[in-house]
Amino acid sequence: MTASELQKNPINYTQIAVLADDILKNVEYDALRVIFNKFHSVISFKPTMVTILSPEVAEKEAEAGGKTGDLDSYEIEGGETKAEILQNLAEFQFSCVMYNGALENACSELGARMSAMDSSSRNAGDMLDRLTLTYNRTRQASITTELTEIISGASALEG
Repeated sequence: MTASELQKNPINYTQIAVLADDILKNVEYDALRVIFNKFHSVISFKPTMVTILSPEVAEKEAEAGGKTGDLDSYEIEGGETKAEILQNLAEFQFSCVMYNGALENACSELGARMSAMDSSSRNAGDMLDRLTLTYNRTRQASITTELTEIISGASALEG
């Protein structure tokens, strides 16, 4: 599955939720890993990986007393089973992580572009300064040569 040109228009949650839904419909998983560039500053971003467990794995880990904690300690209203709630939460978590990753990537890209444009503008200014100096030196040498010729010609006429 390929998603291209996501950055062409401003990113919104609806686009990412549809993409996440397509991924979840077509893939069986124990754990999904989303990798993206986490924005730190205009010139710095860090590759980051976030893992989302499948509802089945999350339930097994909860029963074993793992990181997810005790799911039975929460009161569930609305008649949904624990498996349905875990499924909904896993889908929502995946779409939120995907949305966060897309936003972080966009920030990192814009920061890198801004930094590159700043560097190129600075380099263009330096180049313009060097060219102006070269032009002025050449013009000054030309004027000096002409003055030398005029003085030499005047000296020859007098002498």
